[in-house]
Amino acid sequence: MDQKPSEVQSLIRTVQVPAISKAILQSICSVNGIPKTGNKSDLQRRIIDQINHCSEAKDWIRLQEIRDSIVSRAPIYVTPALIAQSQPQPRPSPQPQPPAPQVASSRRAQAVPQSTWGAPSLGQSTPGYALSYQNYQSLGSVRPQNPTMAAYPTRPLGQGLNPPIISFKPSPFYEPKYQVGEVKTLEVMTAHRNTERISVKVSDHPALQLCSSDPTMRVMVMCAASNVGVQDIAFPYQCELKVNGGDIKANLRGLKNKPGSTRPVDITSALRLKPQSYPNNVELTYALTQKRFYLTLVVCKTVSIETLVAQIQKKIRKESVVAEIAKKASDPDEVVATSQIVSLKCPLTYMRLKLPCRGVSCNHIQCFDATSYLQLQEQGPQWLCPICSKPAPFDQLAIDEYVREILSKTSDSVEQVTIEPDGQWSVPGANKHDTPSHDATSLDDDVVISEVTSTNRAGSTAGTAHGRASTSTPHLATPTSVASTPSATALPSRASTKRPAPEVIDLTLSDSDDEPARPVKRANYGQTAGSGSF
Repeated sequence: MDQKPSEVQSLIRTVQVPAISKAILQSICSVNGIPKTGNKSDLQRRIIDQINHCSEAKDWIRLQEIRDSIVSRAPIYVTPALIAQSQPQPRPSPQPQPPAPQVASSRRAQAVPQSTWGAPSLGQSTPGYALSYQNYQSLGSVRPQNPTMAAYPTRPLGQGLNPPIISFKPSPFYEPKYQVGEVKTLEVMTAHRNTERISVKVSDHPALQLCSSDPTMRVMVMCAASNVGVQDIAFPYQCELKVNGGDIKANLRGLKNKPGSTRPVDITSALRLKPQSYPNNVELTYALTQKRFYLTLVVCKTVSIETLVAQIQKKIRKESVVAEIAKKASDPDEVVATSQIVSLKCPLTYMRLKLPCRGVSCNHIQCFDATSYLQLQEQGPQWLCPICSKPAPFDQLAIDEYVREILSKTSDSVEQVTIEPDGQWSVPGANKHDTPSHDATSLDDDVVISEVTSTNRAGSTAGTAHGRASTSTPHLATPTSVASTPSATALPSRASTKRPAPEVIDLTLSDSDDEPARPVKRANYGQTAGSGSF
């Protein structure tokens, strides 16, 4: 319990760090149910008030949730140990002490600077990217892999294994493990081209040996626009990458006008790891830059999409979905139809859903496929719901049990279902196979008349085939009489072949009696009258 006030103070200090943007503060407020309107100072004040309220009420579970939301989103984290070190300690007045206590005090003085990282007191370890704001300005953005390890860029993790020097935003697809070579600074080039090279050997960097034995360990080229704080992957706009003289085909720009959508470049297959003394040259040629960039090689631990799909543990229960549907239907302020159509196809691939998924903050029933969504984020990470465009990071994905049950109870040919306000669902158009019979009997007038005309031309043959007298033929001239007779049901097969018959067009010749008097023809006839009279 003695550590609780220091933990609360560390959270408050973290929220007050200037490096935290307004967007991050809004995300923290949204997760914790705090209003996210206003400027940056308003957001900070509301979060701090919520932290103090939980501390005074001794609601440690709620405080743990707030802490997790802050640590997972904030680029830096001020640990309680750093706060304790930054606070001045009262010194007792000098008094004569025996030699033994002086030795103990000297030991305590030596033990204080050994730990620059403090272990959290709420039951979870501090993330690897958590850095103190004081050390991160002086030491650079070093990302230690162990919370108990001192944050110093040159301290090795093992024999020849060093942590990454530049800290990048975390991704579920890879985890930066070890630094390879030095960080190259790409100077500003406003009018010329420049090339920076990084030469590495397996014998000089033991981290490269891990790539030979473990296929999940990959060497990636990363670039950032700054070396301070947590950075996005960002390459110069005009650049090309080569490894050992060969071009590397990769998207170094990301999505247009979407910062943070660029992926690191995997060059493991282009490197020569044997013999270990072979010098591998990584070259980046760039031009037309207005600021500095920082190029680095990092050995990363990659995670497959199948593994990530299996790691989605959150679920949206069927009962909660049905209750939400009923709540919306009974809301008098919203205009809701009696039923709604939900597609069973993924909006990304237009294929049938396999694992229906959506973000926990999404208010719609429509789901997307988890595998397709993760494949899209691996190509260009944005982490936005493709349906409502709300943030849907990996840790906020949930499987919809309601839609999952619908998929299990319907065949693969069903593309959509109708959901009633009470949550009951049905397949629309279940009697759809009956509709062609109605279309077959609804013959238009043209088809009927063409059959009548052909019957009249056939003479008595059609009459004998149906057992009818020739006197009944005039009664078949009207479409209504033909449609009402039993023989009309046998006409569609022949009607389709008689449709282009000229008899249908001949019906317009009823006005042919008025056509012999043509003024234009008479005018032409008068010009040839002289030759005709001779």
